[in-house]
Amino acid sequence: MDVVRALSKDESQAPAGLLDAPWGRYRPKFVQRVLIALARRTFLHHGRMRLHLTRLIMRLGRPLDVEFRGCRYRIEGRNNLMDFGLLLHPSYNGREIDFLAGACAAGGVFVDIGANIGLYSLPLARAVGAGGTVVSIDANPGVLARLAFNADASGLGQVTLVHCAVGDHAGRADLSIRRDDLSIVSIAERADGEMPMLPLLNILADQGVARIDALKIDIEGHEDAALVPFFAGADENLLPSRVVLEYAAIDGGDYPGCAAAFDRLGYKLVGRTRNNSLYQRS
Repeated sequence: MDVVRALSKDESQAPAGLLDAPWGRYRPKFVQRVLIALARRTFLHHGRMRLHLTRLIMRLGRPLDVEFRGCRYRIEGRNNLMDFGLLLHPSYNGREIDFLAGACAAGGVFVDIGANIGLYSLPLARAVGAGGTVVSIDANPGVLARLAFNADASGLGQVTLVHCAVGDHAGRADLSIRRDDLSIVSIAERADGEMPMLPLLNILADQGVARIDALKIDIEGHEDAALVPFFAGADENLLPSRVVLEYAAIDGGDYPGCAAAFDRLGYKLVGRTRNNSLYQRS
């Protein structure tokens, strides 16, 4: 059973000194490059072997500066599974990223809810180009600091960061972590919570966003709370043509409120990956 606990202060900020040096200072050493190349060419980037191999690579020196889909990332390797995927898996969530990019021509708008360190935000920023917009929303200020660094290192100034939880009403929230993995963080609403919680429509209005081409959402069980009121109140221009949505954890199906909204608005399920559903609107 997954253990859920409050996010510690240390886990809600980027490690001290991690982002001080310019990108490129921590390129992998020779032995690290050999191990990374081995993992990228075999099944070793999966499962328990991925964990052991990543720990070995990180023992040889950390952090690491790596490239993924033409974007630059600083990998800290503490307890964020996304770090391991970016490091070892050249097609990590590639089907989802390509699917979303297919809706984002130059000048397009992409919204990333649960952005973490930019697995989706940065490749999609490349897709929309300098004249486009990427709104990256995350409730953990630590991963947003890392995303800001990665975006700057990648020369992607079109990424706008929003530190906020997304819900069905305005309020406050704290963060909880599952499996001790910073890529599996969820919100717990509390009146005295450390961060704001806002409906997606409010966030988009604050950012001046009047159109969305593609949207990805991964907020660990709060997807219905974020998307159901959005779909109920959004005008036609705000309805994205493509959506990537994480499965519901309970039964592996789609969140019921989201599924009903997709059906009502003419979205079709066009595919599923290991973790996500891919929806497209005609």
